[in-house]
Amino acid sequence: MPTLLLRLRSPMMSWGDHSQFGHRDSRREPTKSAVIGLLCAALGRPRWEPVHDLAALKMGVRVNKEGVLQRDYHTVQDNMRDKNKANTTLSDRYYVADADYLVGLEGDAELLTQLDAALQAPHWHLYLGRKSFIPSHPIRVGVVDLPLRQALAQAPYEHRSRKKPPQQLRLVLEAPDGTDIRQDVPLDWQRRSFGRRTVKTDYCSLPEDVCTFPNLS
Repeated sequence: MPTLLLRLRSPMMSWGDHSQFGHRDSRREPTKSAVIGLLCAALGRPRWEPVHDLAALKMGVRVNKEGVLQRDYHTVQDNMRDKNKANTTLSDRYYVADADYLVGLEGDAELLTQLDAALQAPHWHLYLGRKSFIPSHPIRVGVVDLPLRQALAQAPYEHRSRKKPPQQLRLVLEAPDGTDIRQDVPLDWQRRSFGRRTVKTDYCSLPEDVCTFPNLS
């Protein structure tokens, strides 16, 4: 099956999957709900339309650069959650700083071609977890005629550091025999209903096609 590749890079990103109002967590790699939400924005698909076709795509992530988990301290004034009075609510919000990901989606060729075209000319603005976290690199990479793991392992790699490139890159792959359970498969946006999937962590060697930028930090 072919694979659609997306490049997600930004100074700040957020990948929450079990956040509450006062505590907004973030995983260290993109969640499936965030990637599908991005694709819905590219397609111009509103919240009330079904997403089962996108949720059925098999997803994997190659971590080109591990980000740093950061925390922001927020106060929300005049919060009306209490109907009797307005309160000030304290909130911890986590995000990943300075990370770089390659996301792969494996599935039906016709659907992937449609998604690739939408990423080239998105209907709505694209952002990475929060509206203020905009991409610093074009998201669209393209569709390759390779299965998911092979597509991620063989895709070109950019090294932007004075340090030596890593010998291996971390992969997070959707797999039925995985032991890491993630509840990030969107079933109904309006009802905020999410299903589960299992993933496993693997590693791949650095691709042969490596671009280095030694003067950049």
